[in-house]
Amino acid sequence: AALVDEETHDHVSYPLQVDYCGVCGMPPEYCEYSPNPPKCHEWMKIHLPDYYTILVEEADKQVGGLSVGRKQSRGGKAIKKPKKTVIRSIKVCMQVRSKKKSVTVITGLRTCDIDLRKASKSFATHFSCGSSVTGDDEIVVQGDVCDEVVDYILEQWPEIEQDCISIVKDKKK
Repeated sequence: AALVDEETHDHVSYPLQVDYCGVCGMPPEYCEYSPNPPKCHEWMKIHLPDYYTILVEEADKQVGGLSVGRKQSRGGKAIKKPKKTVIRSIKVCMQVRSKKKSVTVITGLRTCDIDLRKASKSFATHFSCGSSVTGDDEIVVQGDVCDEVVDYILEQWPEIEQDCISIVKDKKK
């Protein structure tokens, strides 16, 4: 039981004669996917006017004139999301590690677009102590240097304002 309508295949004669585009070498139906569709359309206007009227002009009527002269870029155009306004806030707090040992924890430098590794190295050399990047946005400096860190941050990175930095003195581990 064939479901093929006999009326639609009356005008087809075998062997099929397939026309190819002289620019891209593909059948005219696929010229819109070629590297240079406008050149294919110009060639098609001259050499295959029947295909041009069927393919290009009919497609323009349906789409609204977008297919001629517009090359599809790879990946398309993404919808640009509005940038979120990041609140700049740097927290400096002291944590007690063991009986007499303490560390200063600095968080929020990434919100000010500061490279954490460079900042950690800078803290270590300036305060003559160990400093490391732990976590996503956290730098641990050995010793209780909370007040000095705030002054050093303001001195080292002038784009950071005093209001952005908050000091928390007693933070338990």
